[in-house]
Amino acid sequence: MVKHNAMALIVSGTLLFLACTATQSNNPGSMSDETLVTPKLFNKITGIEWQLTKMTLDNKSIDLVENSKTTFVCDDNGRVSGVATLNRYSGNLKLLPNGEIVWNKAFIMTRMAGPPELMQQEADFTQALMKTSRMFLNGSKLALRSQDSSTVLEFGQPK
Repeated sequence: MVKHNAMALIVSGTLLFLACTATQSNNPGSMSDETLVTPKLFNKITGIEWQLTKMTLDNKSIDLVENSKTTFVCDDNGRVSGVATLNRYSGNLKLLPNGEIVWNKAFIMTRMAGPPELMQQEADFTQALMKTSRMFLNGSKLALRSQDSSTVLEFGQPK
């Protein structure tokens, strides 16, 4: 009886451990193979037109409109620009030594209108971008995240 209880406890513990590990690896805030982008690594992400592949805003996954284009580009001086789905935007960021992003609140954006679903995606993107405070690089993917990972913008490089 004691052997059966001990074996059940070991099996239960192992399954619990595996379940927790699987949950953590699927967490959008997981940093398994990611590298925090600091000023020393900033040149690894500059000059690349990053394409938005996934968006989470305040813990809510936002479905991207099919065939839409949202981009993010940085230069060595911290100038940020891109397409926010319908309109072009530009602004500046400062990357602190600890990897924290300080956004210049004065973003410039064109004012073109379009279908409601694209306008909503653009509004969600611009809101999410301003909430991010760290950048992580994982191979050919870039993630911008809020401090608590409730807001995440994931980008890939064009093929």
